[in-house]
Amino acid sequence: MRKILVVSATEKARVFFEDFLTSCKYGVVTTVNDAAEARKALSNGDFALCVINSPLPDSSDVRLALETVAQSSCQCLTVVTEDDLPGFSLKLEAAGVFVISKPLKRDILWQTLRNIAIVSNRLESMREQNESLKRRIEDMQLVGRAKALLISSLKMSEPQAHRFLEKQAMERRMSKAEISRRVIRTYEE
Repeated sequence: MRKILVVSATEKARVFFEDFLTSCKYGVVTTVNDAAEARKALSNGDFALCVINSPLPDSSDVRLALETVAQSSCQCLTVVTEDDLPGFSLKLEAAGVFVISKPLKRDILWQTLRNIAIVSNRLESMREQNESLKRRIEDMQLVGRAKALLISSLKMSEPQAHRFLEKQAMERRMSKAEISRRVIRTYEE
């Protein structure tokens, strides 16, 4: 289940967001009063969404929003007055922070939360793909190093070294990367 942090100086807004998010079954809601408490909560928890109800007492709503998206995978929604919307949008949207204005309309808030969830899911999928590609590149580099060691140490040709790694992997039921790690340990020492 998703964890949501609501940052608001007013009790009324904290209660509104907590009730709304809970009724939408969006996730588990934690509320705090200011940016300092929010930073502490963000450092201790793995939140999917941070809702910042501007203004905050320490006037650090913009900085908090920017820090939140820069330092974690947490999405951020900042709710501002209609007069502040152009300035906040200019500062925050380029960094990936969602900004909507007060007074809040439930249907717009709901649609914004759905859009945030869609973006969050897409980003998570891209992160997973990126990690998978990184692992594949690392494995290819290991295999390349192992082949080079087999070529230099055992005077194998490149196709022979490649076949050796494949054969060992099949016979031992291990990945070529793991066989390559063993070859590297054996011949680099």
